[in-house]
Amino acid sequence: MLSYSMNDNRMTLELFFRQLHTEMTERPFLKQNPVFVRFKEGTLTPQMLAESIRQYVCFTEEIVKMLKGAAQHLPKTNPIHQELERNWEQESGSATGGIPHVDLLKHGLKRDLSIDADHVHASRATKRFLSTVHEGMKENTWFALGQAYALEASAVPELAILVGPALNAYASLIQKSPLIHKIALTEKGTHVLPKIATSEQAFAMSMSDWFALHIADFEVSHRDYLRERVQAYLQTDDEQDEFAKGFRHVLNAMDDWWEGLSL
Repeated sequence: MLSYSMNDNRMTLELFFRQLHTEMTERPFLKQNPVFVRFKEGTLTPQMLAESIRQYVCFTEEIVKMLKGAAQHLPKTNPIHQELERNWEQESGSATGGIPHVDLLKHGLKRDLSIDADHVHASRATKRFLSTVHEGMKENTWFALGQAYALEASAVPELAILVGPALNAYASLIQKSPLIHKIALTEKGTHVLPKIATSEQAFAMSMSDWFALHIADFEVSHRDYLRERVQAYLQTDDEQDEFAKGFRHVLNAMDDWWEGLSL
């Protein structure tokens, strides 16, 4: 007679998460991004591409609020809550000299590409995307956590496949050299990660530094540690179903958002 063990459950959950990640990689916003389709067709002006980048900044300004929206379903002593809190504290500058990550991104955009993203008016597509995610965080616990995991799991490919290359594409459109080195756009890249202890060091980072820190360090730990915490609590089929619904809810919203940004 076969007995059910924690190891059996762990293997089942590992398969569950692998399937979610496989599904994510096939999504249009990652596989055939409409903004990049227009860029390759030559129908995207530098101004339109810059605005897409500015709209992405609107999203990054909301990420802490989104993570807090998921955490509100859990007591502060819960390890999942604690991991979400670690993530938003890092986003807020706990490892970058007290400077929020989005502020460093805006600084680099203005310094290197003259893209001013300090005060961006969210487009209709961006407003719809942000509202969809925020409203989803008000659903049940596992739906909200599925959303939070989708945000963290999609961050590495979004930066490596979309945002970083978009900045390099914009640089080429305005007759500048590529801004971000290729080795800074891979999770297993060899870009030397900077050690940041002060705000001065943070603001002195190159854009390659910023992207490498996120793609090879920050976002990887956010994704992997959150998955580990969730796996310790995600048990029933109903919980998995709600988690998957929340995960897909965000991916659907991202597909729609990037389509809207291409128009």
